[in-house]
Amino acid sequence: MKNLGILIYEDVQPMDVFGPWEVFSIWKSTLNCSIDMHLIAPDNKIVQCDGGVKLEAHYTLSDAPNLDYLIVPGGRGRQKASKNEAILQYIHQQGQSCEYILSVCTGMFLLYYAGLLDNKKVTTYWRAMPELRELDNINVVEERVVKSGKIWTAGGISSGIDLALALIAEISGRDTAGQVQLLFEYFPEQIAYCNTSLKETLPDYSNTTRTMNTKLPEYIVNFINSSTS
Repeated sequence: MKNLGILIYEDVQPMDVFGPWEVFSIWKSTLNCSIDMHLIAPDNKIVQCDGGVKLEAHYTLSDAPNLDYLIVPGGRGRQKASKNEAILQYIHQQGQSCEYILSVCTGMFLLYYAGLLDNKKVTTYWRAMPELRELDNINVVEERVVKSGKIWTAGGISSGIDLALALIAEISGRDTAGQVQLLFEYFPEQIAYCNTSLKETLPDYSNTTRTMNTKLPEYIVNFINSSTS
């Protein structure tokens, strides 16, 4: 039996958690895969997510089981979490023992400050790309899911679904991932409601990053250009 954990913390982005969780949940409950799933919080098991959702963790860092796979989500709370030594130490320790460490969105920054991304290929949420490019000893790749050894990173929010399917394909094969995809009915229409200029109408991402000056990743531009209206 394998153990999969998702780290949660105050003001985590709930979709970063729910997206992968639901994909893995279907894999476990419908296809009877041999995996146990756990939500793991720093200390208090009740975690207030961004957007008002509350989650109850199964374990805290101090009593969590040994993991085979760890997923680190992002969100507004990642800036505070990146200064939490207990969280960073836990991620670092898991990096030594887990088969795969994966991040969704800006969860990548927690992996970085935990010392796991030296000379790794990485991606993150497109609006956080300027911040990512300021970091040392990393190789930025503009793709939705980026694999670099046992460290996998994904783009923003919804990309956690793609990340989960990719991990299932790696562990149990492409056909199993295909079964989960069918069960999940994950076949988004290639429709771009946006255009590249709309990014200039968005509010600034942070006090230091102006959205209008942030370049859209190539995979997003390609999607927009090739989509149906």
